[in-house]
Amino acid sequence: MRRLHPYTKFALSFLVSALSVLLDRALSLTILAFFSLGLFLSARPGKPLLRTYLLLLLTTVWGLMVSQGLFYQDWPRTVLFCLIPPGEHLAGLCFVKEGFLYGLIQSLRLTAALSTGLYLVTSTPRETLFRALAALPLPRGLTLMAVSAVRFLPTVAEDLRLVRQALRLRGYRPLRCGLLRTLRTELAVLYPLLVRAVRHSRALSDALLVRGFDPLSPSARGLLPPWPLRERLLVAALFGLTLAVLAAKILFWLYLQEVLYVESLRTLYAFVRDFL
Repeated sequence: MRRLHPYTKFALSFLVSALSVLLDRALSLTILAFFSLGLFLSARPGKPLLRTYLLLLLTTVWGLMVSQGLFYQDWPRTVLFCLIPPGEHLAGLCFVKEGFLYGLIQSLRLTAALSTGLYLVTSTPRETLFRALAALPLPRGLTLMAVSAVRFLPTVAEDLRLVRQALRLRGYRPLRCGLLRTLRTELAVLYPLLVRAVRHSRALSDALLVRGFDPLSPSARGLLPPWPLRERLLVAALFGLTLAVLAAKILFWLYLQEVLYVESLRTLYAFVRDFL
């Protein structure tokens, strides 16, 4: 999976994100999340990235399920236990089963999108990713902004590291001098970062102006190897599957709103209700 064409990886990321929005059932979202997880693991991420991914995953899943379980307001409500029992003047704070399941569904959506995005970034070399963005059939101005934003992220991260290192050398320790001073200091970190970003953007714009860059000219082609036919067919099949899911959801929504009902589609309605 690491050797797929960058366009195939872009398409997979887009289609998984679209399906994570269209699907509503826990089973289908679980299958999608495991598929995305398999893509991410096929990129053979390093241990630091894997630890970061697990931390983001656990905090996202746990936070959504617990918060929705405690603060779910819709009906029906099946109370599992109460941290604060309801009283005469208090509604109480209870853990609701339906909120927990709703938080699980939302976390599966985020897991699928996060895993696919990390697969795209980790399995594609930086230069190949830049070339793929630059070769997209879009105006060069848009592709340049996307490439520049991705290209300068490591520079911004390094600038942030240097600023925080300077603060530590001056004796700054978060929360040791009070919450308000910590907030002021953290907000003050943004000023040198913004100054550096403005300087980089001016240097880049001057370089583009000297070289006669035209933002309205078509994107440069030939920067990437040709897109294999079998991968095009795979993307076309997945795109067709996504469109089929979208059409089925629209038909089911029209049925629920009593706008359109076709008796011959009863099997489709049942399938969408149970699995999509």
